[in-house]
Amino acid sequence: MKFGVFLPNGSNGYLMTTAIKPYLPTWELNKQITLEAEKQGLDFVLSMMKYRGFGGATGHWDACLESFTLTSALASITERIGLVPTVTILAQHPAYTARMMATMDDISGGRAALNIVTGWNQHEYAQMGLWLGDEYYEERYGYALDYVNILRSLWRDGSVTHKSKYFDLSDCQCLPQPANEIPIVSAGQSKAGTDFVAAVGGHSFVMASPEKVHRIAAELRAASEQSGKPVGTYALFHLVTAENDNDARRACDDIVAGGDIEAIKYMIGSATLDTVKDGTTEQVRKSAEADAGLLGGDISSGNMAFMGFPVIYGSYASVARQIDEMAADSNLDGLLFSWPDWVPGIRAFGERVIPLLECRRDWDANARGGLRGTG
Repeated sequence: MKFGVFLPNGSNGYLMTTAIKPYLPTWELNKQITLEAEKQGLDFVLSMMKYRGFGGATGHWDACLESFTLTSALASITERIGLVPTVTILAQHPAYTARMMATMDDISGGRAALNIVTGWNQHEYAQMGLWLGDEYYEERYGYALDYVNILRSLWRDGSVTHKSKYFDLSDCQCLPQPANEIPIVSAGQSKAGTDFVAAVGGHSFVMASPEKVHRIAAELRAASEQSGKPVGTYALFHLVTAENDNDARRACDDIVAGGDIEAIKYMIGSATLDTVKDGTTEQVRKSAEADAGLLGGDISSGNMAFMGFPVIYGSYASVARQIDEMAADSNLDGLLFSWPDWVPGIRAFGERVIPLLECRRDWDANARGGLRGTG
């Protein structure tokens, strides 16, 4: 069972609440988080990419550090931990992305993977004139498959001639080529998203309740057996720990009580435009349902103050038990966490939770981290 950190390179991280003082993303914060994660034996850090936030009282994600620049800098100051930047495929040409990743492979000594984001928030891309129209909602994984095929051709051969519905490349070059295989990551959990991961091989990051995570992981494993491509599933969770369960629950309740309604409304409004109804945006929409309105949904399955991410919370021993229960699923390769209190939260996880975990008993904390070794 591998553990990763969902870096807060967007303002306020992954909480849409006034209970946490709003903060800007900074190099210093992300550096300290990554160094602490490496010290505590975590396996990788992943930075997202957003070009437009959701505003509200907290200015949620209105500021965002660029993913490749940030991750390359982190690669230069770390030795073991894996590094995963995000490419938003509507905004960056595959030849440019291929070259950035070849550079990062060199800087990191082979610790880099690439997160593919197809893009569902049209407001981000329309502001730059990059939105391809509403038909893109249904076509985006076809576009992504074309994109990844170009990346891999460039990494393998150093040049590619390729003509398709989406791209036209003539003896397009990428030199030097990466010295190491670059794993592919995607957060798509719709049927189309799962088929994409199974087709290219790689890692799927799933934002759903534990019960649904297990189902999606099993379906992806079955699809990979048909495609012959190795895959791995990672589940996304907020992690809230305390000395006892009651204190952890109170911290969660405070976050929900302070939910930034204006920012939440903006995010939900963007998600409702997505015509694909069984993917990541479905989790956002469902997290806003129930009797409590926009802040409905149990925190264990997803509440919009937590951006729809499910929450693992409790005492250190209670959290360890919950993680070991998740780890019992052989189709699940790891967990990706965010914390309300980043550096102290990661330190407590490393010092108070990991020693209690059966799933990490024989783990070599000094081994090179990352996302290799799927399946």
